[in-house]
Amino acid sequence: MTEFVSTVPIIPARDVAAAAEWYRDQLEYDVVHIEPEYGIVRRGESSIHFWGPSGIAPEASNTMIRVGVRGIDDLYAEYSGRGIVHPNDPLTTKPWNLREFSVGDRDGNLVTFFEPPAGGVAGGEG
Repeated sequence: MTEFVSTVPIIPARDVAAAAEWYRDQLEYDVVHIEPEYGIVRRGESSIHFWGPSGIAPEASNTMIRVGVRGIDDLYAEYSGRGIVHPNDPLTTKPWNLREFSVGDRDGNLVTFFEPPAGGVAGGEG
């Protein structure tokens, strides 16, 4: 039987190296691979890949990704202290019973961090 074990988004970046550095410096991801047109960052079991240069202005980006975490309160406190939490999406429990908040990266991509309720899965995610 096949088991699906991960999904890895590939998101646009105007400058792949600068995007990877931002994820390293602001979100504490490790830079795994960099080349002019492709990059990879990783934190725990979460990997994000970048392609570029995208030519997409940050204000024109419609890219959104979701990252499941455990310990969302600590993460929110850390990112709030850095001033990088999206002003329109602070930490709240959504109607689908996930606690989540979002960060906008330097390229206008929206990264939503979410945590299911203790001991369960909500909203088809987890």
